[in-house]
Amino acid sequence: MRDRSGRLVAVAAAAATISLSVLVSTATPAAAAGESHPFPTHVTYKTGVLPSASPADRDAAVKKQYDSWKKAYLRSACGGYLVYATDDAPNKGTVSEAQGYGMNIVPLMAGYDTSAKAEFDGLWKVVQDHRDSKGMMQWELDGKSCKYADSGTPDSATDGDLDVGYGLVLADKQWGGYTAAAKDWLAKFYAADVAPDGHLKCEDDGPNTDTRPSDFMLDHLRAFAAYDTAHDWNKVITRTEAVIQEFTAAYSPTANLLSDFVVNANTTGPKPAPANYQENQPDNIVGYNSVRVPWHMGADALVYGSSVALTVAKKESASYKAKSGGNPAKIYPHTKLDGTPTNTGDQSEVASDPVGVAAMAAGDQAWTDALWNYLATNPFEDTYYGETVKMLVYLVMAGDYWTPAS
Repeated sequence: MRDRSGRLVAVAAAAATISLSVLVSTATPAAAAGESHPFPTHVTYKTGVLPSASPADRDAAVKKQYDSWKKAYLRSACGGYLVYATDDAPNKGTVSEAQGYGMNIVPLMAGYDTSAKAEFDGLWKVVQDHRDSKGMMQWELDGKSCKYADSGTPDSATDGDLDVGYGLVLADKQWGGYTAAAKDWLAKFYAADVAPDGHLKCEDDGPNTDTRPSDFMLDHLRAFAAYDTAHDWNKVITRTEAVIQEFTAAYSPTANLLSDFVVNANTTGPKPAPANYQENQPDNIVGYNSVRVPWHMGADALVYGSSVALTVAKKESASYKAKSGGNPAKIYPHTKLDGTPTNTGDQSEVASDPVGVAAMAAGDQAWTDALWNYLATNPFEDTYYGETVKMLVYLVMAGDYWTPAS
């Protein structure tokens, strides 16, 4: 199988109970520009805590990170806009994961960024112009030729496909006018990336037996269920939650960690994939893929109050806190399923940042504050991947992550 982890080599080298209402000032210039949820939104989440920093300080941190991220990674190219995926694609190119992240970030920052809609349309144009045979985005593009940059027949990656779909739903709720595009994408996604039993495949041309827990974006799936009633998204949610519970009960009952890849996802016995199943790192433990799970579980618990995600977020937060001694700098990208870090010579902010969202959902104020404060540092020379995940984590932790179901 091909390797999607070019960034891994480069990185290794180098409080209140909450409803889904969104609190927005009624007299902002952004509102006049056509945004229905202009930044900052100051969402009241369903559960958990927010960082102790003031709302103004949290918003300022998000703006600073966005300005930095946009300058470094959002570029005009290939007839539109792309997110420059350093170390992942040639000639300042992109991958579908990056493009999907951008299509989430930009609508969430609309109102602060007055060019957000034009940028979103440019990101979406690059996706539209580079589809595979199933209608999903080709997973890797050369930034100069704007052509598929991997060998073989172009295919997609499920994480990028999910985020592109979610971005279209966000854009439709933010500005309107994307309903047909969003529903067409979701229909194609359901046909391409959902296995017959309802679990998410790793890629649209992959087998119906494996899955990748970093794709378990339950908040996205719940938004799809509310938005697109033509497809049984609740089946996908139910099977995804079942895989989580079956896997953690058997392999990580205390820490609730999920390995980078999982096989036998279509049975009642999902298990860790072989060590070298897809990438050049151990795929049978937490690595540069599943480091994102605390963020996804925490976000779903915060905005929807879902019990399965909340249980995972609480246990993962507690495990990372215990194993690191409460020091975010001692959270490492590679972690055994019992929570023990491995390969501690490899460090990255993308390991610690997602834990902040889980800590919020868990209601651990001191740990949340420690992780929030650590976001402002970047001692590990991360590039696109770490800085983009940080951008999205910042939005959630600041209380500016509104759901399109609101």
